[in-house]
Amino acid sequence: MDLEKIILKKSIGLSLSKEELTYAFNGYLLKKITDKEMTLLLKAICKNDMSDRETIDLVDIYINSGEKLNLNEIKGIKVDKHSTGGIGDKTSLIIGPIIAALGLKFVKMSGRGLGYTGGTIDKLESIPGFNVSLTKEEIIKQVNDIGMVITSQTENLVPLDKKIYALRDVTNTTKSIPLIAASIMSKKIVTGTSNVVIDIKVGSGALIEDMANAKRLSSLMIEIAKKYNIKVITIISDMDTPLGDNVGNALEVIEAIEVLKGKKGKLRDLCVNLAASLISLGKNIDINQANKLVLEVLNNGSAYNKYLEFIEYQGGNVKNIKISDRVNLIKASKEGTITEINALEVGKLVLEMGAGRKTKESNIDYGVGIKFKKHIGDKVNIGDIIMELYLAHSNFLYDINKIITIK
Repeated sequence: MDLEKIILKKSIGLSLSKEELTYAFNGYLLKKITDKEMTLLLKAICKNDMSDRETIDLVDIYINSGEKLNLNEIKGIKVDKHSTGGIGDKTSLIIGPIIAALGLKFVKMSGRGLGYTGGTIDKLESIPGFNVSLTKEEIIKQVNDIGMVITSQTENLVPLDKKIYALRDVTNTTKSIPLIAASIMSKKIVTGTSNVVIDIKVGSGALIEDMANAKRLSSLMIEIAKKYNIKVITIISDMDTPLGDNVGNALEVIEAIEVLKGKKGKLRDLCVNLAASLISLGKNIDINQANKLVLEVLNNGSAYNKYLEFIEYQGGNVKNIKISDRVNLIKASKEGTITEINALEVGKLVLEMGAGRKTKESNIDYGVGIKFKKHIGDKVNIGDIIMELYLAHSNFLYDINKIITIK
């Protein structure tokens, strides 16, 4: 086959056969196709889309690029939750312990940051000593022992997606609905989890920016799930404004701990909704009953204790989390009401600060980020602190007016 013809075919909006997709994508995995060549194909896909058939074919190619994780050795009901990514999204760090505290098995294979959206693995790596690279045997043992695991993609589980994911992150090819669906669903399928809740973020700070695309992604993932006999619930949630108070890897881990210890707010409310949906799906019970169970383990401290057990089991120590000691206080320059906190601009800012990757080789500064002291709807006076910026160096330049609107 001729890769140039395959790229040209997609560039003029034609569908690719499974054989053509296999040739291109497996060729990239085997290093027969360069980053530059694959980027051309990914850009053509982003521009001209893929059919549902092409997407399902790509899922199959992803799945068969490596091993499958046989979870038959894990006792109990296995569930998973996935988010399409957003600014300040640390929900997995909260939901996992809730699920495990209620006796279900939470098995999650997570990714790193994609574009300006933070990745769960990057957040966990901000915890000194935390091991995100587990073998199949270690995953099974941990889930049987404590009821949950969050791990990165191993070399042998969906290696093709891992490689494509890293390339998409740095080539502005993150927003294709079929590529998002194939990446998410291939990971869910190979982990062998049969009950999944997917949180589809929509808004300026998400990979999916409008409701039409969110609904398309939802229906596409449900269609893929049916083919592989997986029960899936999708929930569409807002990402026009950052989720929670903290944005940045270590800062988000700290906020997750605060929520598990009782902090109220929109972040907690969303986590309760997602966790209750998973419990309802896994235990086959009414959503209201599931909601009561979730609140019970949050309120009695058992979810927080499970979190500590999880972190310790994977080698981490939350007492040693470090955030930058260079803090700039951003104060209101006028009186009024906060009408907007632009999630996209927040994401761009923390990326510039060093909290994400601009290239595949970039290192992350886990200690930088933003802590919001005020939110949309809050009234402010001149001099009120709106944000705290945790910086790597004091001469960092930024335009606060792109982020906050006061009227």
